[in-house]
Amino acid sequence: MQPNWDDLKVVLAVARSGSLTLAAEALGMDQSTCSRRLGSIEAGLGTILFLRSKGGLTATESGEIVINRATEIERRMVRMTEDLSRGPEGPVGTVRLVGNPWTLERLAGPPARKLLEACPRLDLRLIPYHPRAAARADPTMQLWFEQPPRDFEFAVKLGEVPYAFYRSGDCDPRDLPWVAFSDEDSPRLAHVQALERVRRQGDKVRLQSGDNRVLMAAIAAGVGKGLLPMCLAATHPGLARLEAGPPELVRILNLHLHPDTVQTQRVQAVTRWLREIFVETFGNPEIAQIPDKM
Repeated sequence: MQPNWDDLKVVLAVARSGSLTLAAEALGMDQSTCSRRLGSIEAGLGTILFLRSKGGLTATESGEIVINRATEIERRMVRMTEDLSRGPEGPVGTVRLVGNPWTLERLAGPPARKLLEACPRLDLRLIPYHPRAAARADPTMQLWFEQPPRDFEFAVKLGEVPYAFYRSGDCDPRDLPWVAFSDEDSPRLAHVQALERVRRQGDKVRLQSGDNRVLMAAIAAGVGKGLLPMCLAATHPGLARLEAGPPELVRILNLHLHPDTVQTQRVQAVTRWLREIFVETFGNPEIAQIPDKM
């Protein structure tokens, strides 16, 4: 039996949720119907697509093949629908934008309003950190620094994000320990290495976090001194740089795209928006504060 599109939607829902209960909710059916449909699909194909365990459902090798092919069909259908719905009001549908919480927070205010007012039929879904499943009907775009692209994606450079060392304006930096960014899954990130280069032997790191907003709060409270994105810290009234001058670190923020969705109208609209607002949103605020020469 050849599976039809309704069958493939069941497979994708199970793959993305890892649970028959969650898949059934997403499809608007009860769990027994979803389980029966999946069993019928596996019987028709003559192979097991998912292994059942207490932890949920995990795709087999055959299941991965079906999931990958179903995802390709889904993306083509999305592109076809988008092509048919082109109009003067711009792109239609949802774009999922994944990234670090602080980068999404920077985008969620006036920059997002600018995009959504310009594209009234476009919806933006901001998702902190990696999504549980990468295969989705809606195009997924990701913002990362040193993370390599995955799942056949490719990286496009958006721009440079400067970092500098900061302290609380009320504290003598000589008396302060360090606070530091920490990511157990990626221990050699550029800003981690930047701190290692300036720390002297015996200097203590008293607080660590994987979120720059947490580090900024700790530095402003006088817990310690540390490295922060200048776009976050330069305008904070309670912070002061350890030393004036150029940034101590510049990181490249990349946009990860999938080749199947990069040509869609909505992905192109979001990419243009990110390029247009990048310097204002992530650049060096100190440069903007320097008056033009007469």
